[in-house]
Amino acid sequence: MSESPDHFARFGLPRRYALDRQALEAAYERLTLAHHPDFYATAPAAQRAQAERTAAEVNAGYRVLSDDFERAGYLLGLVAGGRKLDPNSLAPEFLSEMFDLQEHAEALLAENDLARLKDMRRTIAAEREAVRMHLDSLFEAIGGDPATDDLQSIQSDLNCERYLQRLLARLDGQRDD
Repeated sequence: MSESPDHFARFGLPRRYALDRQALEAAYERLTLAHHPDFYATAPAAQRAQAERTAAEVNAGYRVLSDDFERAGYLLGLVAGGRKLDPNSLAPEFLSEMFDLQEHAEALLAENDLARLKDMRRTIAAEREAVRMHLDSLFEAIGGDPATDDLQSIQSDLNCERYLQRLLARLDGQRDD
């Protein structure tokens, strides 16, 4: 199993951001049953060790592919093919918007205004979902040899999503509901 070129191949899935979750779950269950170390308890040491490595690879692949953000970053790494991207890039207008949102969130947190925090969280979650949809369209639009600018746009969207996720986590840490 170690010879699989990537997690997508390991699970028999196409290299796409949009993922068939049922196919992922079915492949994970099949691979877990086929390679679970408990089934190799009486096997020779080398075979047991290989089962443990394979099970770890399956679990790691599942963790990556089942998380939208992790999957996007992983897929970007695959399609970038070693090209260096600016890991901190963000659109200037996003930075300005996020600075304003952060200030507003901090004020609401200080006031403990739970109703307005809930509304803000809903707005930010919708923004994050829009970024995810944009990521999907960007990944679908790139071809076999994507331009570095296209890859950098994906990286920027990933950075936006990371920022939004952190802001949501900050708000969630203060909620009573």
